[in-house]
Amino acid sequence: MSRRPSIGDLRQRVTIESVIDTFDDVGGFARSFTPLAQVWARIEATGARDQFVEQRAEQSTTHVVTIRWRDDVKSQMRFAFRGRKLLIRSVLDHDERRRFLACECEEIS
Repeated sequence: MSRRPSIGDLRQRVTIESVIDTFDDVGGFARSFTPLAQVWARIEATGARDQFVEQRAEQSTTHVVTIRWRDDVKSQMRFAFRGRKLLIRSVLDHDERRRFLACECEEIS
């Protein structure tokens, strides 16, 4: 993040989705997501890389999504934005003042 954000920088509307793991009878689980809240955000692309995963090429793009501070946003949740899914890898309150959260996210396409 290049500078401290202001409220006017939060211009994209995103949906925070909470993770739900449903366990089955054989010890596995199915993961699904449910909408938690719609918030205003600033989305900044920070990098991209190509890699081979399971015999196919994938491109992952990293983003920093900045939102107003919330105490219910955790890693493994995700943001939905214009049909894209941004998986939250880490959550950071830069100045520890509970004003903004900077979420490092990964989008795989």
